[in-house]
Amino acid sequence: MSSSKPYDAEVINRALDYTRERVSDAIAELLQQKRAQAGAYQQLYDLLSDYPFRTGKSLRPTMCVSTARAIGGFGHSALVSSAALELYHNAFLIHDDIEDLSESRRGRGTLHELVGVPRAVNAGDATNVLAVSLLLENLKQVGVAKALHVLHEIEHMACQSVEGQAMELDWVAQNTQGLGDDDYFRMCIKKTCWYSFITPCRIGFIIGSSGASPEQLLQPLERITRFGMALGIAFQIQDDLLNLEGDFEKYGKEIGGDIYEGKRTVMLCHVARHAGRAESKIRRIMSKPRQERSHDDVAFVMQQMRRCGSLEHARAVARRHADRARELFEALPFPEPTPVRSGEQWRVEVVDRRFLQELVNYVIYRSL
Repeated sequence: MSSSKPYDAEVINRALDYTRERVSDAIAELLQQKRAQAGAYQQLYDLLSDYPFRTGKSLRPTMCVSTARAIGGFGHSALVSSAALELYHNAFLIHDDIEDLSESRRGRGTLHELVGVPRAVNAGDATNVLAVSLLLENLKQVGVAKALHVLHEIEHMACQSVEGQAMELDWVAQNTQGLGDDDYFRMCIKKTCWYSFITPCRIGFIIGSSGASPEQLLQPLERITRFGMALGIAFQIQDDLLNLEGDFEKYGKEIGGDIYEGKRTVMLCHVARHAGRAESKIRRIMSKPRQERSHDDVAFVMQQMRRCGSLEHARAVARRHADRARELFEALPFPEPTPVRSGEQWRVEVVDRRFLQELVNYVIYRSL
């Protein structure tokens, strides 16, 4: 483990870098196939070649493959599903950026800033369609039963995600007040945990499990769900903190964007409950449309968050959930790592339980 970080950065980086490369290759191959079809409209695929190839973390595909290998399966068997998850993620990002009026993503302008809202919306829709194309490949990769199981997981993930997004957007649009940590957790589980943590791990477990009936998978999948919930909440709170305190060059999005957007983060909910006389001003700022919130407004809210200990409160909540995730991880049915199996095409051996174990600290101590 690195002496400067509470997680093994080499394990994290090797796993993410290798998986990102493999998934990018799979997506590039799919795009090439679509371009080569008779009558294909090439300009659409130019747009679809933007977000997936901006350097992101590739957490979701790496978790999926790691879980498949941790349970004893082949990593390459989860490649198709992992690439589909990455495409869904990028489709969500395109739409989220439009809904949030975000200006930057992964260090560059958001797609709707570059090409306009209508074309960006269509590109997001088309990215979802590409993901479906990959999921259909699972029929020959992992068989009908597992392919259908994965499809059901994706459907549930998508439903939870749009419900969570609806909750957050409604809170902003309706200037909802009086929210607490439990309200945030409920939204975060739907919006973040299912599609970013729970579903990638569940799909990896389904693909990696050999000879298990759906009934035999119920209990371990429930354990994975609880693990993903705890990990996802910790991750999202850290993401919200980075939005306020991060380095733009590393974080890749505008700092303070969540306050401009009026998002009900743990910190905003906390400061609204503890600001005293400043509460009415914070409420007035949050009632403004995004375009009318000034730099001074954002600075004032940040000042009050620091005064009220809202950032420290959020860090403490994130640590509690990471600690819970660590406890839950130890109860998962993952044996200790063994030598790479004969026939395995995934060439980085730490993409297994070792990555998942290091992920628990990574989610709350990362800087991007």
